[in-house]
Amino acid sequence: MSFHADELFFSITDYNSIILSGNDVFIRVSGYTKKEVLGRYHNIVRHPHMPKIIFKYFWDVIQAKKPIIAYVKNRAKNGDYYWVLAAVFPLDGCYISIRIKPSTKLFSAVQEFYGELLEAESRGGIEKSEALLTPFLKNLGYADYEAFMSDAFLSELKAHKKVQLIAKSTTSLKQTQFTQCLEKLRSYTSLLMERYDVWFEKIDLFKEIKTMFEQQSFVLRKIASEIVFLSLNASVTSYKTLDGGETFSVLARDVRTNAKENNELIVKIDTVVRSLSVSLNELIFSVCSIRLQSELLNYFIDELLCESCSSERAETEHNMGTLVTLVMEYAKKTSALREIIEKQMQGVLGFLVQLEQQMMYLGYIQMYGVIESAGKTDKSVDFGGIFVQLKTHIQKTSDALCLMQNNTDSFATQNNILKNESSMIEHLLDSLNECIHAMKQT
Repeated sequence: MSFHADELFFSITDYNSIILSGNDVFIRVSGYTKKEVLGRYHNIVRHPHMPKIIFKYFWDVIQAKKPIIAYVKNRAKNGDYYWVLAAVFPLDGCYISIRIKPSTKLFSAVQEFYGELLEAESRGGIEKSEALLTPFLKNLGYADYEAFMSDAFLSELKAHKKVQLIAKSTTSLKQTQFTQCLEKLRSYTSLLMERYDVWFEKIDLFKEIKTMFEQQSFVLRKIASEIVFLSLNASVTSYKTLDGGETFSVLARDVRTNAKENNELIVKIDTVVRSLSVSLNELIFSVCSIRLQSELLNYFIDELLCESCSSERAETEHNMGTLVTLVMEYAKKTSALREIIEKQMQGVLGFLVQLEQQMMYLGYIQMYGVIESAGKTDKSVDFGGIFVQLKTHIQKTSDALCLMQNNTDSFATQNNILKNESSMIEHLLDSLNECIHAMKQT
């Protein structure tokens, strides 16, 4: 079986993985009738060529009430297979699984790797295949599965977005209060998609900021250790200096004191940057999730507005309520993460300003050291060379600080845009809720 790249399908199961509902695309692609699918375990569409280790990890994560993304090979009733990127979101009392058609290079790599996992399982069971998982991810450049799934999610969504159809062709239905509610809902969900497209377009910026902060935090830690080593070297050298040794000893002590204070500041910066990195990862995943969820809402309403739609009224109301609840949950989460990141950015900026002031003072010490070294008659000890190295370290630190401060300012600008978007989205979600309530009353 196959489905088009612009199609979306979903299923809703309870916590025991029993299928409660699904949209028309899910039923069509599975090859079963709705009566055959509802009430059955979700493994009715599981393909035997799926590695057990993937499902073990998959189940461990969702039982912990966390979302997960995975490439899955499914089997239709007639034995045909089809691949999906499955995004599973736990909600109160159920799991919502949204699937899109995968098409990226990562998908190609995973298909080949699943074959290796199956071979390993045939030789040594699930333990044998589990041992292959971490090396595979590291070979692709990922520290763990969570990092891999986030990147796969983003890559597949970008590819999907290029081929998605904003509006499906629908057959005109007889105008009733119910269809009018659906059409009104459709107008709101379309606007919701547009609003979250603004967030989605910022993802590359979020990733760049995250990478930059991680890299520059590493640079600062490295430079700090080098300055500490240089200060110790300066102290030792001052004892060897025949003339002006006391002056150089004081300078070395000042450098050492300053280096210690800088190092303490950089440790604080690194701690906040690590938290910031986690928050940015969560924000990227959350934005991807809600972009897909809002599109699914749109798509599902288009299905309902078709005469061929098989959903019954009660099922429609339940599914719409569930999908809207999911969107609202991730809308709150996304907005909260934006606020958390804003505070973390402010925290980093405060430490950067302190470090900048510290480096200015270190610059004065360095300049004084160069002047003192120039007047030194004892040429057997290169005290001036130490201060030349110190100047290089100060400049590298200043470059890192400048880059981090500029990116903090850039995020602040974009964050103001997202604040406005959050306000508009809140109004849209309120309107969606009112529509759902009105639909149930008709």
